[in-house]
Amino acid sequence: MGTGQTLLALAAIVLLSIITMSIRQMYVQSVNTTVNSQHTADALNFGRDISERIHTFSTRYLDFVDEYGGCTADTFDLEDVDTNCIFEMNSMAGESYIATLLVSPEGDIDIGPAIQTGRVITIRIFSERDDVNTFRAEYRTILTNLTP
Repeated sequence: MGTGQTLLALAAIVLLSIITMSIRQMYVQSVNTTVNSQHTADALNFGRDISERIHTFSTRYLDFVDEYGGCTADTFDLEDVDTNCIFEMNSMAGESYIATLLVSPEGDIDIGPAIQTGRVITIRIFSERDDVNTFRAEYRTILTNLTP
């Protein structure tokens, strides 16, 4: 085999290696994006679940005030939040989530053409990995008093 053929074979191997590594990198990047999207979707679903749980208190408004009325810590530092105002969930994708409630004082809320008395509830969702909490999402919902 001549020098030209050897160099040509080496160039083909290098080119094949570059193409193989590029395909592998695209695959890893795709999997990483898919996993991150799943974690974000899980965090949003967790926040939605808590929002629906809060809305069940609309006909038991005073029970909500008794149970969660003290959730007034407006902070992203989970150590400053009352344990009664924290919800936890482990997702099927292996991520741990922590949600906190922030309940506003009761006041008048404009809902379309009507004004109702209620509270604005902010739900903040964090993911926990290796004892580090990362902010993932935030929901805001309104709880009005529909007690008969």
